[in-house]
Amino acid sequence: MAIALLSQSHWSPPLHPDYMPLTSGFDYPAAAANSAKRFRDLLEAAPDSILEVEPGGRIVLCNAVSERIFGYSRQELQSMTVEDLIPDSSRGGHHHLREAYWKKPTLRPMGSGRTLLAQRRDGSQFPVEISLSPVQAEDGLHVIAIVRDATERKAAEEQIREVNQQLAMRNHDVERANRLKSEFLASMSHELRTPLHTIIGFTELLAEEAEGPLNDKQKRFLQHVHKDSLHLLALINDILDLSKIEAGRMDLHRERFNPKQVLLETLTGMQQIAAGKNVTLEERVSGDLHVFADRTRFREILNNLLSNAVKFTPEGGFVLVSAVKEGRKVRFSVRDTGIGIAAEDQEAIFDKFRQVSSTTRGVREGTGLGLAIVKHLVEMHGGNIHLESEPGQGSTFSFTMPLDASGGREEPLVLIIEDEPGGRELLASYLNPAGIRTEWAATGEQGLAKALELVPDAITLDLLLPSRTGWAVLRELTSHPLTASIPVLVVSVLDEDQAALDNGATAYLRKPLKKEALLRALRQHVPARFSTL
Repeated sequence: MAIALLSQSHWSPPLHPDYMPLTSGFDYPAAAANSAKRFRDLLEAAPDSILEVEPGGRIVLCNAVSERIFGYSRQELQSMTVEDLIPDSSRGGHHHLREAYWKKPTLRPMGSGRTLLAQRRDGSQFPVEISLSPVQAEDGLHVIAIVRDATERKAAEEQIREVNQQLAMRNHDVERANRLKSEFLASMSHELRTPLHTIIGFTELLAEEAEGPLNDKQKRFLQHVHKDSLHLLALINDILDLSKIEAGRMDLHRERFNPKQVLLETLTGMQQIAAGKNVTLEERVSGDLHVFADRTRFREILNNLLSNAVKFTPEGGFVLVSAVKEGRKVRFSVRDTGIGIAAEDQEAIFDKFRQVSSTTRGVREGTGLGLAIVKHLVEMHGGNIHLESEPGQGSTFSFTMPLDASGGREEPLVLIIEDEPGGRELLASYLNPAGIRTEWAATGEQGLAKALELVPDAITLDLLLPSRTGWAVLRELTSHPLTASIPVLVVSVLDEDQAALDNGATAYLRKPLKKEALLRALRQHVPARFSTL
């Protein structure tokens, strides 16, 4: 309102009706002049163009920024209409829009969702953002239009859009290249493994001397061929494993097992190599521990770490494997008395194709992929890997695996996540007589906590839960490394079969649920634990 009144030559600042000067000598004209100057200064200091427009579209007030962005003088602008500042292509219908606004004037942005253009004196056009605000002037309703030059913002947005397009194209190219790389590696793996299988097989047959005796020189040659063939096969397997991991195509098949048994098998396979260097292999792992992991990948992790430990440990040294329980995880440590790793190399030790030192025999061996694969496999299990080492003092690689909280329990366990007491009791009554232990949780938060604590053989989940919905619980259960492989049987009154399966549910059972339907689902989806039901 004050800005609108600046165009009137007789303007004076409004005074509150109850205002009384403190002294009879109050100078009204001076106060009015000071107020007028203050508002004029504020108008001129505004960073955007400010235009006051009367109902007929004529501009009655503007500021210095208006002169700069439109290229007209103040006198020229105040003799023009707003249509004069609009491109020719949009000018014809603008008065209809102006008249419609005057019928229902409100404080709002103009042209929401559209690109607005203004026209300068030289005919050039530029993007603008406009906010409209109705004000009451002495001669009726006026509108204040705040006009911002959006040229720089639009240019930045266009640049961002182009960059995003380029990134999208590059991502597409990268994804395609990764896919082609994975397909190529898979194909080459097959093509290379086939002849290697033949070479390894025939060298082993020849070594048996079933077709006739070999002299010492021939045996030595044959041992070289066999050893290098096995080495080449291991390199091919490493490259293929890494390509699968990077392409997200490696699946974990988790199960409950005793890690000591796998460790002893791995140490036995490593014994001959260690004996060749007079390196002692020791283990201190309790037979009572059980982990919930992929047995094959766990063996691969151990094999890589033990192989490196033996490789970098000098004659007469020793390698120790130990394990300790840490909360819901087991930390395994492989410690050696080897040559150690310098501090500046430790951060890069898990990088692909990175070898930071030679072996104790003075040569570099392998592709430098082993530790990169180990790190990926550990992290896929939800664990972490850590290195402690000093040159000449040996190294200790420690990694964690999820603990099997059941402790190798004999009876199967089903976790029931259900807020209705009657529903929980019904499901437990179905399962307990069949020799199945049950635990329950009344909320999603309790269910998630118990799933991580107990690692049950199966979970029944109601979708209608207080606080956190069953959908959210289902997503968290299927995404957490420790619970991702636990079958989740949704038991609900909702007609959401396909949606539940798409979100990771193993099966969908609709209430009211019969006992045989529940037992049949457990037999079908968890045969290893419920096949005898």
